[in-house]
Amino acid sequence: MTTNQSSPQQTEIDVSACVVLLVDDDSDILHGLTRALRQQPFKTCTARSAEEAMHVLKAHSVDLVVSDENMPGMCGTKFLSWVAENYPQIMRIILTGQPSVDSALNAINEGRVYRYFTKPCDTVELALAIHYGLEEKHLESEKKS
Repeated sequence: MTTNQSSPQQTEIDVSACVVLLVDDDSDILHGLTRALRQQPFKTCTARSAEEAMHVLKAHSVDLVVSDENMPGMCGTKFLSWVAENYPQIMRIILTGQPSVDSALNAINEGRVYRYFTKPCDTVELALAIHYGLEEKHLESEKKS
């Protein structure tokens, strides 16, 4: 696991303490996403597989997961389904380079994803989706308090 603490910027809620886990088996994509999100106020950490990501989630507090769909071993939808079952408070976003109606439906119905992106994705749109997901998570936790 690698971590990156980004510099704080003004947002509607303070997301500087939030942690976003990026999961992809392609190290170039992970580095690209980490670079693209470097200026965001939240912290990022990375995992190269669903199995590694599971270990990260068991050991660290994470607020949102961005996962690739097509990975060796466990696919992103199955991984995010596991996240939804074991850590329902964590927001989930999926990325796929091979979009299809079936993969979108599975991601929504099984992984209960917040957003579905196709690769290559616009990193500004991804950053906004992460912010909105973190805000929604914050609002949901306030409702329960």
